[in-house]
Amino acid sequence: MLAFRPQQEAELQNASLSLAANLAIADALLAHRTGLFRVMPEPDERAVYRLRHSAKALGLSWPKDMPLKQFEKGLDQANPRHAAFMAAVRRAGPRASYAAYQAGMVPWHSAMAATYAHATAPLRRLADRYVIEAAFLVANGQAVPEELGAIFQRLPAVMARAEEKAGQIDRTTLNLAEAVVLEGREGSRFNAVVTDLDERGARIQLSDPAVITRVDGKDAIPGDTILVELVSVDVAHRQVTFQRVHK
Repeated sequence: MLAFRPQQEAELQNASLSLAANLAIADALLAHRTGLFRVMPEPDERAVYRLRHSAKALGLSWPKDMPLKQFEKGLDQANPRHAAFMAAVRRAGPRASYAAYQAGMVPWHSAMAATYAHATAPLRRLADRYVIEAAFLVANGQAVPEELGAIFQRLPAVMARAEEKAGQIDRTTLNLAEAVVLEGREGSRFNAVVTDLDERGARIQLSDPAVITRVDGKDAIPGDTILVELVSVDVAHRQVTFQRVHK
C-alpha cells in the first residue's frame, strides 16, 4: 500500500542541517556580491484560494484570517493529511528559480522568508558545484574570479531546462503512484472538493486518498463538496478517470 509516511528523525536532521548550510552560504555570498541564489515569489491569491479548498477536502481547519505561512507552521508532517496538504502547497505555489547576483538587488525566497542558495547536493544539481566553489573561496578570504561569476550568469537558463525535465519526471511518478493506489477500486465513490476551474474542467481534491484529479466542471463552483465515482484506472499509462455523481 502506498501512503504518506512521516519523515525519519535522521531525515529531519539532515534536512535541517542542509537548510542551515544553504542559508549561511547565501548570506556569505551576498555579502561578497557574488553567487547564484534560489528565488521564489509569494503565492498569488488564486493559489491560496485553491489551497483553502484543498484544506477543506482534507478535513483541515484553516481560519479565514490566517495567512498561509502561519497555517503551515502548525502542520505536522507525521500526520498523513497534513503531509498531503504540504504536497499540495508545493504543487500550487509559484515555481522557484535561480538568479545570479545583481548589484542593488536582494534575492528573496518567499517560502524560506530569506535569501537562499542551493549548495548541499552537488551530485544531483549542477549549480551546487559552482556555489560550493565560490563559498570555499569566500570562506578562505579569496576573491571569486570573474570566470566563476560569468558561469553564475549562465546557470539560471541551464537549471531552468533541467528543472523542467525533473518536473516532468515528478508529475509522471505522482500520476503512477495515484494509479497504483486506486487500481482495483473502479466503481468506488469518493468525497471530493472542487479546488479550481479552468478550460479543462473542475480540478478536485479527493478527501481520501489524497488524490488530485479532474472531472467535468459543469455547474461546479470552487469550494463545492461533491461525490465522484472512479470510472477507470490504467496503471501502464498512469491515468485515472473519474465522473461526478449527481445526487
